Amino acid sequence: MNWISDIEEALSAREQQSKRLLAIFKGNGDWCPWCNRLDSILAEDPALENYLESENILGAKIGIPPRDEDIAGIRQRFGITGIPFLIFQAEDGRVEGTTEFIDGGDASSYVDWIESVDSSQL
Repeated sequence: MNWISDIEEALSAREQQSKRLLAIFKGNGDWCPWCNRLDSILAEDPALENYLESENILGAKIGIPPRDEDIAGIRQRFGITGIPFLIFQAEDGRVEGTTEFIDGGDASSYVDWIESVDSSQL
């Protein structure tokens, strides 16, 4: 899976390719313990990556700075309430759902979450 690391590139690719997008906003570096846990979960189990690839969904992992260093205002722009923060967008850019770290979850929990918010199958 080729994760996109730049949010503007991810949004542009979603628009140009008319694909759904999963954007994971996480700490840029190792300062966020919950982001580190999510990275470990996803590294140990390829369920999410396999799902994104099989469903032709773009994936982006976007590093953001701590709140007090967020001079670009990315948290406000995307309504980020905590990190890691996941946003799932439809092909037309509509936000279909958001979530933070799923306590007690595994990679399949994020697949289940996507399936619960994704309206493309309706």
